[in-house]
Amino acid sequence: MYPARRFAFVCILCGTIILGISPVWLPPPAACRVNESRNASGAVGLAGAEVHRQARRDRLAAITGEVFSGSEIRENLRTLCDEIGGRLSGTRNGRQARNLTERLFNRYGLEQVHQELFAMFGWERGPFRCEIVTPHHVAMHAVSLGNTPSTPPGGIEAAVVDVGHGNPAEFDDLGHEVRGKFALAVSGAMPGGRWMHRSEVLAVAAEHAAAGLLYQTRQPGHLPMTGMCWKNEVSPIPGVGISREDGEWIRRQLERGENVRVRLEMSNLTGEVESANVVAEIPGRSNEYVLVGAHLDAWDLGQGALDNGTGTMIVLEAARVLVQIGATPEATIRFVLFMGEESGLCGSRAYAAAHADELPACRAMINCDMTGMPLGIRIMGHEAANGFFEELLADMHGFELTVGISNRAGIYGDHQPFLLAGVPIITPRSRLEDDAWMYYHTSADTFDKVTFKQLNLAAAFVAALALELASTPERILEHLDGNGVRALIEKNNLGEALSFWGDWPHEE
Repeated sequence: MYPARRFAFVCILCGTIILGISPVWLPPPAACRVNESRNASGAVGLAGAEVHRQARRDRLAAITGEVFSGSEIRENLRTLCDEIGGRLSGTRNGRQARNLTERLFNRYGLEQVHQELFAMFGWERGPFRCEIVTPHHVAMHAVSLGNTPSTPPGGIEAAVVDVGHGNPAEFDDLGHEVRGKFALAVSGAMPGGRWMHRSEVLAVAAEHAAAGLLYQTRQPGHLPMTGMCWKNEVSPIPGVGISREDGEWIRRQLERGENVRVRLEMSNLTGEVESANVVAEIPGRSNEYVLVGAHLDAWDLGQGALDNGTGTMIVLEAARVLVQIGATPEATIRFVLFMGEESGLCGSRAYAAAHADELPACRAMINCDMTGMPLGIRIMGHEAANGFFEELLADMHGFELTVGISNRAGIYGDHQPFLLAGVPIITPRSRLEDDAWMYYHTSADTFDKVTFKQLNLAAAFVAALALELASTPERILEHLDGNGVRALIEKNNLGEALSFWGDWPHEE
């Protein structure tokens, strides 16, 4: 299709179908000057505001139309999932994923496309066997957790003790009963307690001299869940993810007074590896920038389609679309695909450290992690700016954004190092299919689980959000100083979880 015809099709498509407005065009320069001169006379400030709003709607129209007429999300995700698959940092698949996305950024016409190398602690899954040996012999649906050590030759065998959700209070109630046994913990929070990362649970188990951790998923389907279980080194005791069904079977036996014993044998590869973040830009006119990020790495059991093929595709498609429509923002829009997220935010930590001197120029960091149908936005703090975003979301009413704005802060994502540095953080509030969380970190996280209408809408939403933040003459969100970051962390009760990882108190 010729460019002029394609542009017309784009505007008509998005104006009538996506945004729910009549097709419109950017006002010609003369019309802009007329409104500007009238504003200068003080006569029609409202007309100037309407021109600004109409220009925004035209940008939204061009973005959504380009996504729905030329999206490459499906084929790119098929390549990432079917031809590469799981992609842990430091592995062959991880390198292939980096090279693939670098080629796509170049093909889409972005600038400053490159990979930024960093070193990290690497872990790779090896031979594994986990089985119940008494009171009956049962082969378990189980997988090793990330950064867990190899067992001695011949494996280890021990009795099992139920520790509930693995909260410190639950361990304390059991006292010495945990010593030398496998601690069986189900993911979740005990009544009145906070949710604890599996690494925190393993740490408490190790403090009580447990032989290892059996970490049970809450999702049905005999789908054991993997995940990182220690940071930057081998964990002190073995950690195993087990299925809900196996965990509940063990629990029922223990309730009947049976002595349940488990044998575990595994061999994993560990050591320092090299990885890299993939970076690309749409240049702006100022030295400021908006960072749009997602993690590219994924666990090795499945294909990493939901976690985080979704976020990766949103970033790639947003970049493609903004180049295609000829976006010329005030601030640079920088796209970063981080590696090492699943291993402890290694890529984003390395990036934030390497670019510490220029972080003050970052207008905002938008993070996309398991992003689905857009429903609203989450601005971590910064309540004073809600008015700008309320107006923006009102102009995006065709997306049917049903939940609006949240100012709650969170951690456990690649935005975390930037949040602690005071950079304004935005994430889409979104919804995946209802059963998506069944497949999180499991062998069933595969291409067929993705709903592409959701991803296309999310890509358009993120592209529009990034362009608006990068197009204002002055930044909308100001950085938080040390006191502001501290207040945000305390308000959202994140200090205890951050302190486990050595990230809090944060050094200014």
